Amino acid sequence: MAKKLITILTVLAIIMSLMSFQVVANSQDIVVKIDGQAVDFPDAKPFINEDSRTLCPVRFIAENLGAEVEWNGANKTVLITKESTEILLTIGKNTALVNGTEKDFDTVPQIFENRTYVPLRFISEAFNMDVDWDANTRTVLISTPFDDTLTLPEHFDRYLSAMEKNRGFNGAVLIAKDDEILFTKGYGYSDIENNIKHTSKTKFAIGELTKTFTAMAIMQLHEKKLLNIEDKISKYIPDMAYGDNITIKHLITHTSGIVNYTDIIGMIEIEPEKLNKEIIIDLIKNYPPIFEPGTDWQYNNSGYVLLGHIIEEVSGLTLEEYFKENIFKPLKMNDTGVYSESDIKDLAKGYFGFLELKPLEDNETIIKTTYASGYMYSTVEDLFKWDLALKTDKLVKQETLDMIFDVHVKDDFFPGGFGLGWFIFKSEDFGDIIYHPGTINGFTCYMSRYVDENYTIIAAINKDNYNYDAVAEVLFRILNKKNYQMPAEIKEIKPDPEVLEKYTGLYEHSSGANIAITKSENQLYAQLPGQDKAEIYPMSETEFFYKVIEAYITFTKDDTGNITGLQFKQGDIVIDTVKTDVALKEKKIAEVDPEIYKEYAGEYEFETGLVLTVSTEDDRIFAQITGHLYLEIFPMSETEFFYEDYEVVIEFVKGEDGSVKGLIFKEFGEEYVLVKK
Repeated sequence: MAKKLITILTVLAIIMSLMSFQVVANSQDIVVKIDGQAVDFPDAKPFINEDSRTLCPVRFIAENLGAEVEWNGANKTVLITKESTEILLTIGKNTALVNGTEKDFDTVPQIFENRTYVPLRFISEAFNMDVDWDANTRTVLISTPFDDTLTLPEHFDRYLSAMEKNRGFNGAVLIAKDDEILFTKGYGYSDIENNIKHTSKTKFAIGELTKTFTAMAIMQLHEKKLLNIEDKISKYIPDMAYGDNITIKHLITHTSGIVNYTDIIGMIEIEPEKLNKEIIIDLIKNYPPIFEPGTDWQYNNSGYVLLGHIIEEVSGLTLEEYFKENIFKPLKMNDTGVYSESDIKDLAKGYFGFLELKPLEDNETIIKTTYASGYMYSTVEDLFKWDLALKTDKLVKQETLDMIFDVHVKDDFFPGGFGLGWFIFKSEDFGDIIYHPGTINGFTCYMSRYVDENYTIIAAINKDNYNYDAVAEVLFRILNKKNYQMPAEIKEIKPDPEVLEKYTGLYEHSSGANIAITKSENQLYAQLPGQDKAEIYPMSETEFFYKVIEAYITFTKDDTGNITGLQFKQGDIVIDTVKTDVALKEKKIAEVDPEIYKEYAGEYEFETGLVLTVSTEDDRIFAQITGHLYLEIFPMSETEFFYEDYEVVIEFVKGEDGSVKGLIFKEFGEEYVLVKK
């Protein structure tokens, strides 16, 4: 259940990040960030006056700094209080009293559209904050002065320890500057059940980061002229359909158009222990490309499986043997290898969840099947050896390294591009970054090189789809001696059952990513279309959080207290929805004669061509959509049935003669009519 929820929330976050970026860029000319967090201005925007001074609405700035603001209309003063600091400013005067001391400013506070605006220098001096202006991005950067009483390693440990305690961080981190390790340490447990703690030498599955090693192996063979990356793959896989149109370079750069084997309908029916390289190649070799090779970009595991096969064909070695002889041994990466049948010492177990972790069953078997696209393990210390090698000619010449880290593909989905096995990111905040993630069942791994400052940050986490980006941003701020937010503890409160009832219903978003909120035994559940429902827990009367993934839901109200919508938040992604009038039907199992199930058995076709197959077994009835799980459905009446963990109702339709003609598939307020075949 949790695995599917994690997947949909991750995909949804990627989609919504693109949408939300466009909204911010179009609706707010000047962006204000406080300690790296953007400030929301609901009804008043910062602006530049006729003297080229940037003015900001003081209430929103002050409240985001944790201060209280009191307006006195009689004498047109604003009193701002934060801890032991009191600031009194008067509209129309270029002075302010800060704890009784008068300070002068070159621009007077003024009222604009019923809001009090102050110059940036006021914020800087009155609040004792650092203020910078980025003209290129029109961003005001407000930050608390960095605490120089602590060393950088102390700052790293302070932050990561709080992340372990309050945000479920569970893994190891290595941070380097100018090729020297500044900090490395493990947090949490590699094996919770046996109380084994992480260290910097704990071995983690590195998932997709395996692709960077596969790409290097190809480039080594290219440099030795044993192959050419412009070769057609038909040269190495003769029975590959369309192989004459696809090059090795297309495979490396995810531009081949080959179908991704993990997306093929029916993959779910192949048992992991029976899946191997040969079966994967047989599955994909006759599928036509999903786009013309070289005309588009789509992240693709199939391409790297084919690259692994080509490495074996050309070298005469297994891929594991090639990695050992040509990469691991030369770099002395003694704690790095591939998942195999034998036990691996000090290997972390894979988990899923956010604040409550649960082990993933049989994930080692699944990782093995990913082959050249994701079946490696390593440590943060060994990955640092890998990072150092990518700056030298230990493995390939500088000329070849330049090819690897050149941008070969530009794509609208990320600002930068893709090299030969690496993402190359052009960031306004961090400069040029060369990186690759390494997500796989139960693990999240990232390796990032900040080129402009020559920083390297490597993180290995034994949790599914951990929100690493937020961690990396704070670590980068610390490296640059900028203040950062410490993660607060998430506290669950006891809910009021009557209040919870008000939140149930369907919440609509323009993208179609609707969210259903249901209640069962004083527990709220949130569910997206086609996904399992998951519990959400209250932090306050309107704020809730997931335990299976770091995501939050905040309900919104109107002036009368009626629930009007909800806001879903995951990392920097914010999705606002509106509560609809659609009533979610209460689902209770009814007593019916199982004999009627036999009438409903058969195939029912969607307009898209997908088929819903209904079958019976031992007085039970099941429904399976093409390529999805085979699940039991339960009767609400003789004609209406429901899935236990999905917000779906299936209503069978009979003709005048009493025979079953079709069914209505009802999901999140939408209805689909299926005809019986």
